[in-house]
Amino acid sequence: MEALRANDPRRIGPYEVLGRLGAGGMGEVYLAEGQGGPRLAVKVVRAEHAEDRTFRARFRQEVRAAQSIGGAGPYTARVVDADTEAERPWMATEFVEGPNLRDAVLDHGALPDRAVRLLAAALGEALAAIHAKGMVHRDLKPSNILLAPDGPRVIDFGIVRALEATALTNTGAVVGSVGYVSPEQIRNGAEVGPPSDVFSLGAVLAYAAAGREPFGEGQDSVILLRILTRDFDLSGVPDGLRPLVESCLAEDPAARLAPAGVPEAAGHTTDTLREGLRPGWYLAPEPVAETERWLPERDSGERESRVEYVAPMTVTEVTDVPDVTADTSAQTAERPSRRGVLRVLVGGAVVAAGAGTGGWLWLRDRSGEDPSGGAGGVPGTSVSSDRSSGATLPPGVSWTYDVGGLGGRAGGRHGACVALSPAGDRVYVGGADGSLHAVSPAGKKLWAVDLGAPVMPPVATADGAYCLLEDDGEGASKLCAVSRYGRIRWTKKIDGGGSQFPVTAGDFVLVTTGATSDKGTLRAYASGGGLVWEKSTDAAPTSEPAVGNGMVYVGTFGDVVQAFGLMDGRLRWSVPAGVDPGRPTLIGGTLLVGSGGETLLHAISTSGRLLWSADNDDAGGGRYFTSVRLGDLAVTTDQGRLAAIDPVTGRTKWAFESPQGGTDHSDPTVVGNSVYACLDGVLYSVDATGKQRRRLSFGDPEPDGGVHSPVIKDGLAYVATAEGIAALKL
Repeated sequence: MEALRANDPRRIGPYEVLGRLGAGGMGEVYLAEGQGGPRLAVKVVRAEHAEDRTFRARFRQEVRAAQSIGGAGPYTARVVDADTEAERPWMATEFVEGPNLRDAVLDHGALPDRAVRLLAAALGEALAAIHAKGMVHRDLKPSNILLAPDGPRVIDFGIVRALEATALTNTGAVVGSVGYVSPEQIRNGAEVGPPSDVFSLGAVLAYAAAGREPFGEGQDSVILLRILTRDFDLSGVPDGLRPLVESCLAEDPAARLAPAGVPEAAGHTTDTLREGLRPGWYLAPEPVAETERWLPERDSGERESRVEYVAPMTVTEVTDVPDVTADTSAQTAERPSRRGVLRVLVGGAVVAAGAGTGGWLWLRDRSGEDPSGGAGGVPGTSVSSDRSSGATLPPGVSWTYDVGGLGGRAGGRHGACVALSPAGDRVYVGGADGSLHAVSPAGKKLWAVDLGAPVMPPVATADGAYCLLEDDGEGASKLCAVSRYGRIRWTKKIDGGGSQFPVTAGDFVLVTTGATSDKGTLRAYASGGGLVWEKSTDAAPTSEPAVGNGMVYVGTFGDVVQAFGLMDGRLRWSVPAGVDPGRPTLIGGTLLVGSGGETLLHAISTSGRLLWSADNDDAGGGRYFTSVRLGDLAVTTDQGRLAAIDPVTGRTKWAFESPQGGTDHSDPTVVGNSVYACLDGVLYSVDATGKQRRRLSFGDPEPDGGVHSPVIKDGLAYVATAEGIAALKL
């Protein structure tokens, strides 16, 4: 703290000013206290912002929202008072005794490993609390994290949204601290969600662990370019922490770790976190003399913050890490693992989860397999054995895995054939045998959990996998969440609905419910299982929802496509589109959707206007019509053919016919500028003009009615077969 300057106020509202704490883009910060009350940090808005009516309106709104977070989480600094109508508006938060993270690292270097894990777990809980109130921080950075004796505190949530209103008047302005903004924050400005905070968290943890900026230093424009091109340096981050940091810095926002999953990824439960956050938690482990504390005191000097920030998602439960060993009986043609298998050990030694110290040690096994090699098992669940056939593998097939066929209801089994964990160390497979399986990229079975009904295609996040179970009719019976280690986290009853797989968007898990003749709903669950919102679609949805631009789009048996807000579930528009329109595909500002009826293909603007309806012999149509985006085109498969459709006109730009002349096909997958699809038991890859790039035969294709799309990753192509999946060498 510094002494007051001549032009500093002596009172702010009912509070006496004691000293000056710092300054930033928003204004000055003072230490103050009321009569008989606790000490507070009071931020006073700069005069130039106070004169801006747009700023005032936004500041008023965001302060109210920030006040609602009070008590929502133990690692946020509570907003206790504010006057948004004062000549210079101000906001008061609880005063936190301790240095900020930036001061600590600048003066004394990187935090020790144990402290970084505690920091990560606490910040994960803080972000979950902020998101649960419908806010996004947007400016999580080291100087906005205070290191108190009982844990870190996140500050400045809820106020930079107001500053954004003025910054956005400048074309190309980026609101947020350079070096800690997410790629989508650079591209989209205000249009960001909770995953943006997770990216910032990854940068913060890299800074704390390495003692230097992960995107380097230099001109702002250079740093922003490094963020966009993923030019970051994690060489100073210890190996044991790097997977956690990388999972937060994933390029795809949907692939980033959910905030509520961060404590587990850092090796902590809620209880072990609180046990670890005792006075001195952030100190180096070696004993030091009382006069040689490696962290600075709070009065180490004022540092200017370039900008402060939160704006308008859900707390998820933190679960223990079960002890799971591997079953190594899958059929495989050995190949070295690109990343190795990451193994979780608590406290730096092989001990049971919840043993107290809660650190993670990540080991790399050169063979790419789990080094335990034991029989798999998860307490409280049934773990089935691997049933690979032992037949000779066709040329080019790395390994196969048998699950009794892929799950999916009759009449249109679709979705990705497998789901890959963001870390790349798990391949999730939904089996008609009633189990969800986890396999290593080398084809070794990690575990299988019996879910009691055929498992439709899973989707993966850093928390584990989500999947739907088949019912006896046209939809699903349950939504299941399974941890990375094979433990059932939660299940939800689903009454029908057209979904064969859930859709993840940030912390949300989206599903549809309802039979064809009944009223249906669209539901958004939090990753912890809580229902965030549920909205009626009148007639039941025909298929899975599609997400884009902060909206959720769904076709219904009421012959309409509907759009709902992702954050609140509010219906934005409803547009007729043939008979029983299916799942839309978003291409730029256009939704392409197939249907039954007289015309089978439709284009709808994202504002809710029908642009055209047409037939296309190359594309087919119907409720099971599936397309994927390839640049400004939509690519689909039908009757043994790949076709690229122009969403502006509905006409075919190019088509690729199966040389075998058959009619079997999978849904397509786009990777970069290439399209992959299985046609008549052969995996084809074509370029953006429809020219064939490669051809891989794998035999034993998925039977009629199955169109599960291939998945491409790290030199392997995963494809659906009659009994499960095959991994092909690319």
